[in-house]
Amino acid sequence: MTFTYRGRRLDYFDHPYNSTRANERAVEVAVALDWLPGKGLGLEVGNVLGHYGVSGHRVVDLNEQAPGVDNLDVLDITGTYDWIVSISTIEHVRWDDHGDPYGARQALAHLERLLNPGGVMLVTVPGGWNPSLDRHLAELDNGVTFTRRGSGWRATKTPQFLPYGATTPWAESVWIGEW
Repeated sequence: MTFTYRGRRLDYFDHPYNSTRANERAVEVAVALDWLPGKGLGLEVGNVLGHYGVSGHRVVDLNEQAPGVDNLDVLDITGTYDWIVSISTIEHVRWDDHGDPYGARQALAHLERLLNPGGVMLVTVPGGWNPSLDRHLAELDNGVTFTRRGSGWRATKTPQFLPYGATTPWAESVWIGEW
């Protein structure tokens, strides 16, 4: 099965790790793999792509212990990068442990400052996990929201952040933004 992202037809990403075909990873990882610049100094916030064979860039994840992963808070990352990718991670920044409604927004602003001139960033956020972030993302004009429709996902013209886990254990909507 396929879906359309910014005029391109992409196959849903199907991998046994994390049951990707059954959840938002089907769209998020497919878009990220298509988007990855393939050159320049890269940063991944949240250790996701390594589980699917993508390597060769810096990976920062506050909690996940794995070889080659720097355990830092996103706001403590330094350096500059040609590209930054974050898949289903930003919504957790200071929200899960502290209930801080602004931590994710601060993280996005910080990551934007880490981009080299001409640098690019891709961020995905499952809807419904962090309502404050959902409201902020709805105001931005650089994203596309996908909502679950049966066994697939459809892009929506206006941001829709459906309750997380309403009909499945996973997200019912996912926002994908590019800088």
